[in-house]
Amino acid sequence: MISRSPAEPVVPKEGVGNRDNGSATRWILADFDDTLAPGDSHAGLLCYILRRRIWPLLLLPVIALGGLVYLVPSQRRCGISLIWWAITLWLSPLGWRKLVRAYCHTRPGLFREAHRLLEEEGHRCWVISASPRALVRAQLALQRPADLPYRTIGSLMHYRLGGLMPRFYCHGQHKLLPEICTLDTELALSDSLHDLPLLGLGKEAWLINPTPTRLQKARARLPHLMVKNWQL
Repeated sequence: MISRSPAEPVVPKEGVGNRDNGSATRWILADFDDTLAPGDSHAGLLCYILRRRIWPLLLLPVIALGGLVYLVPSQRRCGISLIWWAITLWLSPLGWRKLVRAYCHTRPGLFREAHRLLEEEGHRCWVISASPRALVRAQLALQRPADLPYRTIGSLMHYRLGGLMPRFYCHGQHKLLPEICTLDTELALSDSLHDLPLLGLGKEAWLINPTPTRLQKARARLPHLMVKNWQL
């Protein structure tokens, strides 16, 4: 599931980590949006593409339907697929790559603490995001070209019926891939309640910049959570 999709821009290779001694490595699992970097780059990219293309606004009923379907937990992939398909209909692979690169230059960058984490521990970090893998890798390559994480996993995009949509939507429980569950995870970090299953894999778990309500809900399931307040 983590092989490169034809729709993904080419960016520098990820960190090699300690591949020969993987069984001895204690890993770090990190979400990306609002965890390593502020804001939702997934939604931001969709809005950016829509502003640059304009005409998909004619498909606003389809986009709105996708938003409604997305609110049903069991149908999130269907909902996000409708939104992506409508906004990227007839967008060429070259156009897709150009828009991803251009959007990455509008992003505010990583949190200071995230820079430090990748600098010191990037060789044992897995970044696991619901955003398109191509988008996450492009942002990391722009911000930390010399300190890419050991592995980056995200939603994999493909073309279907003329538009892009995820063939694998890496959200919530779907982040718990077999290869992730077998790791000796020292630390897991995220901002989202959807990632509580992922946080539960870590011997230590950090909740990034939580609201009081989110913290209360998270600690009801994972009492050992630690709060981290990160800044740009």
